[in-house]
Amino acid sequence: MMVPDDFRLIERCLDGNTEAFASLVEKYQMMVYNIAHKMVGDEETARDVAQDSFISAYLSLRDFRNGSKFSTWLCSIVMNKCRDFLKSNKRMQVPIDEVAEPEICLVSSPESELYRKQCRQHIKAALDALPLEYREVIILKHMEGLDYREMEKILQVPAGVLKVRTYRAREKMKDILQKTGVLS
Repeated sequence: MMVPDDFRLIERCLDGNTEAFASLVEKYQMMVYNIAHKMVGDEETARDVAQDSFISAYLSLRDFRNGSKFSTWLCSIVMNKCRDFLKSNKRMQVPIDEVAEPEICLVSSPESELYRKQCRQHIKAALDALPLEYREVIILKHMEGLDYREMEKILQVPAGVLKVRTYRAREKMKDILQKTGVLS
């Protein structure tokens, strides 16, 4: 169900109030940027993708269904823009600093900082090695914390398929990390 404030803002946007859309942009800009940044791996490109996403949302606002959640609809636009970018550029990179630090990297010793850096590099390489469809589910499920229902709406893929993809993506990452010696 849509947040009441979002509903009012969208109605005002459709009536021609550009300040209402500016309020929506302000409310969701960090979410949009964070998803774009995790997908494309570059700050400047992420800003461009975020801006393109908001422009597309504004131009398509009449197509938005009021029974839906605006954030989910907006997230699907961002994911589509990221896919378009990644397909046109073929290689996707995630900056090492953006990779979530797993518990295996949380050792307390004088070498812990170096170990954490090495873990991030290995995880980054594993993420980079994943096919796009696996990478999407890892980012949405484990980095953005979305549930399968939200992911289903964003990616337009049945929840059962997403669960399988998530499992396979984790297994693929685990295999890669085992081959590099990060996991035993």
